Amino acid sequence: MFFSVGVEMPANENDAFGLVVPALCNDDFGCVSAADNQDEIAGMVKEAILLIADEMVKRGVDITQLKDAGPFVYAANPEYVYCNQWLLVDVDLSALEGKQHRINITLPDTLLMRIDNRVKQLSSGYRDRSHFLAVAARHELIEESSGTPDSNKD
Repeated sequence: MFFSVGVEMPANENDAFGLVVPALCNDDFGCVSAADNQDEIAGMVKEAILLIADEMVKRGVDITQLKDAGPFVYAANPEYVYCNQWLLVDVDLSALEGKQHRINITLPDTLLMRIDNRVKQLSSGYRDRSHFLAVAARHELIEESSGTPDSNKD
């Protein structure tokens, strides 16, 4: 998942870069970190995201429902006015969702070919066929739980 990260630039060479992940900040959680130099920013913020996401799972939060509004939305929020720059960091949270299980499914050739073609597109964001199917399943389950009718169903 991509997370927007606000970066507070250091005032001098003795200060660290301040980092905040607004998508993981609410009344119960706060995701902040610091990095001594620019090369450490990605690693430090990924570690902070994984630690907070792990704590969320322990407290029963469904991390598959996490949403990031995007850097432009957060940059316009007065709460984050101190952030001089915004960046996106991709963090794989799948290991926190539970043990992976191998399953055997049957799909028509044409559907499988369409899935594979979509996964191969660089802009798709899918790691592989399994990731695509997991995202599709989550999407369907969200619609089901929200009571949203699906026009593709018989």
